[in-house]
Amino acid sequence: MSHAPEYSLVVPVYNSERTLEELCQRAELTFQKLNASFEIILVNDLSTDGSWWKIKDLKQKYGERLLGINLRKNFGQHKALICGFQFARGEYILTIDDDLQFFPEDMELLIARARETNADLVYGTYQDERQHAPVRKWGSNFIGFIFEKFGNTTGQGSSFKIIHKSVIDKIKDYNHSFTFVDEILSWHTTKIEWVPVRHAARKEGNSGYSVPKLVLLSLNLIFAYTTIPLRFMTWFGLASFWISLGFAFYFIYQKIVNGSPLGFTTLIVSIFMSTGLILFSLGIIGEYLNRLFALQHRKPPYQIQEMLK
Repeated sequence: MSHAPEYSLVVPVYNSERTLEELCQRAELTFQKLNASFEIILVNDLSTDGSWWKIKDLKQKYGERLLGINLRKNFGQHKALICGFQFARGEYILTIDDDLQFFPEDMELLIARARETNADLVYGTYQDERQHAPVRKWGSNFIGFIFEKFGNTTGQGSSFKIIHKSVIDKIKDYNHSFTFVDEILSWHTTKIEWVPVRHAARKEGNSGYSVPKLVLLSLNLIFAYTTIPLRFMTWFGLASFWISLGFAFYFIYQKIVNGSPLGFTTLIVSIFMSTGLILFSLGIIGEYLNRLFALQHRKPPYQIQEMLK
């Protein structure tokens, strides 16, 4: 095996047959400009187009500088990254999307900031307004807000970043039913920097994040990495208790002072409200128990079907 390169570029691939070749070409030119050794790791997340065949063609062109990995199922972008990290040999590992919305040439900015500041993690932030569809933009902003307020991340991350190998080595064995790379990285370092980069509209195709997928992603992130639902359940239960106590005193007062009949309506409403609150709370607890149950199975975060070494 050849000597380890200075940089590893990990790219999760999904339905990007038309952009992969340009991405690799521009990445190669950027590394050549820096006079740096590199490898490109393309992880195909069970694309439905000809992406895997394009990766095979690129392997013929780049030889040992390119590693192609074909996953057995569609495991999602973040698990595809974890897979790519397992095989990355560079001192620094870069990640970028496959759709060319981020400019591969801006890797030079990330590398320069990482070298200058000795940071473990450098994010590319949006120099101008991000060029996503409105729904995708809203979803990204919402997720960023949640994790800035209740998680460990700053909420200013992106999929375009550079990570030092010492941090990557700590997360390689991460095994969870749901994976969010940015939150995991924030557990292992506080030496984080940011640098503005360009962001363009998609050249080909549409984003894989539809409204239902964004909603499901948000819920999974909240339940997997925050205690927001448990806190909500606690405060909602406490608020319901005080409201119910207030109503109780009110009805008692009306009964004593005005002789108003309490009737069965009040009792039925109270029963339905308390039952609904209990079932809602049990549902939240069940979500957390379900994740603990999944951990006991120790399911692998990904499965590899084929590799091009």
